[in-house]
Amino acid sequence: MPLSLKIISDGEKAFSRERWGEAERLFTKALKSNRDLFLRAEILYRRAESRRSQSKFILALADYWASHQYYRKLNIPSERLRTVLGASQCLRILSRYPDARRLWVSVAKQSFYNAPDPSPADVRLERALVARGEGHWADARSYLAEAKKLINEKDLSSRQHLYWVEGGVERFSGHPREARVAFQKATALAREMGDGRALAYALCGWAGVDRVLGYEKGSFENYQKAYAEFQKDKDLFGQAYGLCGQANALRTFGDASLSLSLYRRSAGLYNRLGDASSEGFAWWGLGGSFRRLGQWTKSRNAYVQATALFKKSKDDRGLVMALLGEARLADDLKKVSLSKAKRTTARSLARSKKLPYEMALCDHESGVSSSPLASFGISSDVLSRWKDIP
Repeated sequence: MPLSLKIISDGEKAFSRERWGEAERLFTKALKSNRDLFLRAEILYRRAESRRSQSKFILALADYWASHQYYRKLNIPSERLRTVLGASQCLRILSRYPDARRLWVSVAKQSFYNAPDPSPADVRLERALVARGEGHWADARSYLAEAKKLINEKDLSSRQHLYWVEGGVERFSGHPREARVAFQKATALAREMGDGRALAYALCGWAGVDRVLGYEKGSFENYQKAYAEFQKDKDLFGQAYGLCGQANALRTFGDASLSLSLYRRSAGLYNRLGDASSEGFAWWGLGGSFRRLGQWTKSRNAYVQATALFKKSKDDRGLVMALLGEARLADDLKKVSLSKAKRTTARSLARSKKLPYEMALCDHESGVSSSPLASFGISSDVLSRWKDIP
């Protein structure tokens, strides 16, 4: 066996054993000694997968795209589609949803869009996630419906992924109770399969919905369990997610002082990974915690940082939440006109971007309606226990 092929083989073995760093090093070594276009495309794709598994999303994105260009020259449709799927996953995790959508729009015009490999269901589910990220709910549900028709009932992995995607679509389109059911199904299937990473993400989804619905103990505990799984898996993005989630539960229902270090660690990881939107939510949470603790200047500075990150990532939902946080800070500082202006701007943005839950939250914060959140399954008892915006 030629040396380069042996190195690739060793890299694949390392990857299969989840030794991502070793696999990346071996694929890099193989790349340096190989000039065959097809093998370079394969090596780059495998290195991209290794890097994505280590949360090196920006580096992985570059590899997926380089691999895509080689497959394009070689005219291998299914392999091109695989690289697009991987690139989209990286762009989505980095909250670059418009870029991911444009990528799919460009390939949807190509004959290889419906290639049998990768799974057509996985392609639809990824598109549903991208649509969800942009608030295109009808598109997200359409892709979900298409995926459901394509998934075999005995395919536990695909069904688990389907329920997880469905949970996210239901939650952010304003149906937290339906989302909770979907995330519970995703959690059960992940446990049945013994897939720790899938379990951790399902638990985070469930925990996020529980925080909104007022199941504070379950929310914090599920985030803790998820974080432990992410640590085992050395998933840095997941660790940032779990830390931020635990902090959110403490800020909303518990001791805000305990959330500060969790938010800071989360923000640091998100910054390292290049995810501006998620980092923005960590700073937004810090703004709320500082405000609850009466540290007004630190709160204001945190909201300013969050807003800058949301603008950078073009995250409209984040901007709405930042405005509501700033409105509460203005209330505490007795700045009535500023508070009103912030809430008015927040509601106008939520309405223009068709964000149903955020619109109801704006009404709740403004006192426009006595029970604007009731239709989302959030009772008055839960509202009375919210110490901050969930």
